[in-house]
Amino acid sequence: MTSSAPADENVATKKKKSSCSKKIGHRKIHKAEREKLKRDYMNDLFFELTKALESASQNSGKSSALTETIRIIQDLKAQVESLKKENLVLLAESQYIAVEKDELKEENNAIEGHIKKLQSQIDERAHSESLWTQGCNPVAGSVFVLPIQNDSVTKQHVPIVSKPHARYPSPSDSWPFNILSEQPRAD
Repeated sequence: MTSSAPADENVATKKKKSSCSKKIGHRKIHKAEREKLKRDYMNDLFFELTKALESASQNSGKSSALTETIRIIQDLKAQVESLKKENLVLLAESQYIAVEKDELKEENNAIEGHIKKLQSQIDERAHSESLWTQGCNPVAGSVFVLPIQNDSVTKQHVPIVSKPHARYPSPSDSWPFNILSEQPRAD
């Protein structure tokens, strides 16, 4: 019985080893198949990448495809950065223009208010002058001017044409300071 016990143990261990070796072999086969599928998938991706790159170079290997892809990505990153900077500049300019627009609207409203005020003053004066002219009767008749002598100088109207001169702005060309300072600005 003692001799049969070690033999039974050997048989049991051999069965375990053979079943383990089958499992390991089975795992190796599955692993090899998985690796092959991964390689095929990667090769397909590289093929699609080289087609997408449309590079003029004759070398269409994996390393050249990766190098070209890296170069393109770096170029795109540089473009993105420059576009971000340009966007910031345009946003700042847009904000500046919006502030300018608001200031111009305020100035326009102030000028319109001043125009209305001046128009009402003109209307008041015209109304008061019309009342004044209605109340007054003319004292004397019409006055006619008759020339006493014939003036030959006045009959000869010689058109005098002069050269145009540069026109420089005068103080009357701009708005008076008191008009612009009447409306408080909200800066």
